[in-house]
Amino acid sequence: MHQLRCNGVLEGIRICRKGFPNRILYGDFKQRYRILNPAAIPEGQFIDNKKGAEKLLGSLDIDHSQYKLGHTKVFFKAGLLGTLEEMRDDRLALIITGIQARSRGFLSRVEFQKIVERRDALLVIQWNVRAFMGVKNWPWMKLYFKIKPLLKSAETEKEMANMKEEFTKLKEAYAKSEARRKELEEKMVSILQEKNDLQLAMQS
Repeated sequence: MHQLRCNGVLEGIRICRKGFPNRILYGDFKQRYRILNPAAIPEGQFIDNKKGAEKLLGSLDIDHSQYKLGHTKVFFKAGLLGTLEEMRDDRLALIITGIQARSRGFLSRVEFQKIVERRDALLVIQWNVRAFMGVKNWPWMKLYFKIKPLLKSAETEKEMANMKEEFTKLKEAYAKSEARRKELEEKMVSILQEKNDLQLAMQS
């Protein structure tokens, strides 16, 4: 008997007999109905299940005589638990509606931005077309269209001519360098020969 009293069994039976047939564990109640007033049980704060359920119930606009706090459970008179379920459904519907509204707003902004970008692109294209139509009949524009295919060819020929000219200059410089080298070698041979001749003359 003492063990039953400690476990809250006798208390639960007594409360049920007083007209509180519905019951739910504190932890389950706190988890299921916290959505009705999240501020009563702040996220991230450790609150005992019984204390949390008590705070949550106390913050709700209900008849507080319609429930009793037991040892491990909260007991409700007939109908109150159904009322809490309806309140929970209404709260969920409100949250879902808000999420849907924000989602529609976001999607609308994205779609509007796409429309603006397409409009701007279309305006640029229209402006370019009008500009082209305005100048396509100008004499200099007609001339440009005629010579445009030749421009790349002319540029290539010019580059080839420049390379050829540069090669010719390098070739001429190399030839001059070789001629100068041979000239110096011949002078060196002549000087050495004169030196040898002078040494022989002095020895004799």
